[in-house]
Amino acid sequence: MRFVILSIASLSALTLLTAGADKQFRAGTAESYSHQTANQITVGAKSFDKPELTEDAFGKKVDPLKYGVLPVLVVIENKSRNALDLQYLEVNLVASDGRHAGAVPPQDLFNVGRRTKRPGINPIPVPIPTSRKKNPLEAPEIATRAFIAKMLPPGDSVSGFFYFEAKPEAGDKIYLNGIRDARSGQEMLYFEFPLEQ
Repeated sequence: MRFVILSIASLSALTLLTAGADKQFRAGTAESYSHQTANQITVGAKSFDKPELTEDAFGKKVDPLKYGVLPVLVVIENKSRNALDLQYLEVNLVASDGRHAGAVPPQDLFNVGRRTKRPGINPIPVPIPTSRKKNPLEAPEIATRAFIAKMLPPGDSVSGFFYFEAKPEAGDKIYLNGIRDARSGQEMLYFEFPLEQ
């Protein structure tokens, strides 16, 4: 019985900590960022291209910019009468010279910024276990703040981060396509707009 009470108390404390962590970052409305509206759908985006911005979003211990990863917050607001299917959503970062960088899923970020070992002969023929340093890009904040929505009901909004293996540059644009009408399956117009307001 004592174990059950302690478990419930621990679970309550964990819930409070998680709730507190959630309050650290909240996305604004799509209109509060650089945005574009078409067919009663508004897409807003903001590049988190400075350490103080990434600290607000991910905390002090996680700075994706140090590892060449640019987080871009995307907010989609659906003011239409139909639900939107987002499972085919594609987001690209477009540089001023036309270069495209596709979004990297959070689970693939662990490879970004890792140092590769030089090929060579191991002087000791027996494998020796070594401690593995934790990659900061595997932090839970990276995955929990990623854009994961697959459907968007009418009158609702969703937000989350897309991650790009790129350095921020003046004139960067966001290109977003693949939003479909959930009922008909018809693809909506694409969105393309500069990240700077």
